[in-house]
Amino acid sequence: MTEKTASLLVFGAQISEAGIKESNDDAVAMRMPTDSQLRTKGVVAALADGVSGASAARVAAESCVLGFLSDYYSTPLLWSVPRSAQRVLESLNMWLSGNTQLNGGHLCTLSILILRSRTAHIFQVGDSRVWRLRQNRLECLTTDHVRKIGAKKYLTRAMGMDARLDVDYLSESVEVGDRYLLTSDGIHEVLSSARIQGILRGGGELDNICKVLIDTALQSGADDNVSCQLLEVITAPEPGAADTLTAMGHLPFPPPLQEGMEIDGLAVLKELHASNRSHLYLVKDTKTAELLVLKAPSINLVDDRDAIERLSLESWIGARVRHPNLVQVRHAERPRSCIYYLMEYVDGVTLQQWRIEHPDASLQEMLFLFDQLLNGLRALHRADVIHADIKPANIMIQRDGTVKVIDYGSCHARGLLDANLKKDSVPLGVRQYTAPEVYAGEMPTERSDLFSVAAVLYEYVTGITPWNGQHDKMQSDPLPSVQQYNRFVPNWLNGILARALAFDKKERFSDAPEFRAALAGKDHLDWTPAPSKLTQHIWQWISAGLLIALVVSHVARTLLMK
Repeated sequence: MTEKTASLLVFGAQISEAGIKESNDDAVAMRMPTDSQLRTKGVVAALADGVSGASAARVAAESCVLGFLSDYYSTPLLWSVPRSAQRVLESLNMWLSGNTQLNGGHLCTLSILILRSRTAHIFQVGDSRVWRLRQNRLECLTTDHVRKIGAKKYLTRAMGMDARLDVDYLSESVEVGDRYLLTSDGIHEVLSSARIQGILRGGGELDNICKVLIDTALQSGADDNVSCQLLEVITAPEPGAADTLTAMGHLPFPPPLQEGMEIDGLAVLKELHASNRSHLYLVKDTKTAELLVLKAPSINLVDDRDAIERLSLESWIGARVRHPNLVQVRHAERPRSCIYYLMEYVDGVTLQQWRIEHPDASLQEMLFLFDQLLNGLRALHRADVIHADIKPANIMIQRDGTVKVIDYGSCHARGLLDANLKKDSVPLGVRQYTAPEVYAGEMPTERSDLFSVAAVLYEYVTGITPWNGQHDKMQSDPLPSVQQYNRFVPNWLNGILARALAFDKKERFSDAPEFRAALAGKDHLDWTPAPSKLTQHIWQWISAGLLIALVVSHVARTLLMK
């Protein structure tokens, strides 16, 4: 199974024993769904350790792990993992703290691990722990909530301790082969991290490894209940938008890059573009000699979380949607040391520059370019992605004539569960290509993308943008014919452009294939849209005025004759 088509596959094992104690106040629970919940909610492991001396420690621990699994998988599908888990934890804590106040003793620690797509979500209250073994190196991912007074340790946080719950949360990228271990303090109080690492490195079934951990802890003098859960990531899906954000979110911003510098095996050749939001660099992979484009955020955005979310979404879209007419985002072959992503290098010029270099290009050449542009948008739209920033500067023409749509910085991806990204305002420099409904504040759609394509096409053949970019004229004034500016353009193009640039989006082409077919002349239809309602009303008023004028004129002549 390839990484592209793989789904999340996790193996797991767990053991909980009383040890030398009469009763076991620890509780463990694990759920590995195989249906749609694997994609929407993921795999969950929960370990709770009832607080020693608490009268209802066992009840608290069992209620936490079983209650969490039950309630978490019942949360709305559109809720993100952190939101779902936080709501469930707060509800459980309220119930425990209420019982503690009334009956006392409903206290326990709680460690939660949720593996969804390629992200691990970790929630921690107390001194049970979550570990990760990656490439044979063990790391504890949680912090104990304890305070030492003399030789004794006291919990500073626990489920049910207070009505207000303070939960540690951590998310990190998942790699195939990772092993995640959850332990109660009965194990990690007596076994060093080096010893635990040695046991986890050992071969064999996960059940056997858990058994070795338990037995080793008891043989080493554990005087408490002993519990552990072990999960291994066998396969993982292609990263989603939220996973890309997780991977980027923990990295530092890159330093200012200059020609001759090297970063993660990439030699910087020159800066291609710089703005107050991002920098583009031409780089060469020192291993393969391939030319690539590196996009990094501007240092101005170091405290702008939304900007990092936007960059992560760009990276995810470009890697997910593959088409010859769309610029491709490349997966980094080596671990990244800072925030950036890589794209294929397009050896060519923008559409605007290509038009200047080819003033005598035929109509067929021009239509071939726009056919490719619409073909790329077709692939993007089928992936539920709206480009939302089609303009000449974002349309590249390679030396071999291939069109590439670039820049996913304004894209809107529908259906993302965790991408709560803010809608950006329309950039001032592209308003002349922006559909009127988007300019007015509506979310972009396929038809607004097609409006932008038509605006670019109109400018290509006439030299000016439709209505000179004055949106207030669109609803009342018909589109000026292209022949006013270019007498060599055929008349049939007027109807197509009028349809694609209709003020009412419902009157435009429904999708990119329909627009392509019209430009190819396959349908032989008159695409000129019906007059808008406002235009119809204007003509009605004019007609009524003319009728009244005729009547008045007739009456006046009649009176004069008398």
